[in-house]
Amino acid sequence: MRLNINLASQPYEDARRFTALWTGILGALVLLAVILGAAAIHHWQSYRQMTNNINREKQILADYDVKQQQDLEILNRPQNRDVRQKSEFLNELIRRKELSWTQIFNDLEKMMPPRLRVLAVEPQVRDDQIVLKMELGGDSRERAAELVRRMERSRTFRYAQVVSEADAATTPGESDVMRFQITAEYVPANERPAQAPAGTTGGGQ
Repeated sequence: MRLNINLASQPYEDARRFTALWTGILGALVLLAVILGAAAIHHWQSYRQMTNNINREKQILADYDVKQQQDLEILNRPQNRDVRQKSEFLNELIRRKELSWTQIFNDLEKMMPPRLRVLAVEPQVRDDQIVLKMELGGDSRERAAELVRRMERSRTFRYAQVVSEADAATTPGESDVMRFQITAEYVPANERPAQAPAGTTGGGQ
């Protein structure tokens, strides 16, 4: 009888099988490490590009802020302040798109009493309302008062009032002996009543 006795201190292992198994595992780990490394590099490059883009945009905004500050300094100069205020006002009117010069002058022409004429019209914005400041020339305060009454009865104006009157420094050929300042709130088309009260317009010539 023959007996096969293994007298080695360690039990027998299939070295070839062990090597193949661990080679595969190590290869997979190396491949995974390469993939993760490539992904990390890609993300780092993307982050770097995004950081560069953000810094570039910040620089553009900073340049705009400097330019805006320079423009404001120019506009805030005393000689340019009136231009800035008028520009802001016109921008406000353009935004609102509610002021119709055609409607204003058409209505004023219909309700203007005889021997009273408009010399200047200045629109202003007060408390989100458009207020017209008008300078007129005439020969009596009664005609200015009549215009105020007609404006109050119209659909285009409200809160009309004579705020000042003064004797005019007449020159040869002019018939105006007095100057009046009238203010009235302009009523946008979308806020007007459907019908105006009777006796609204019509200047007595």
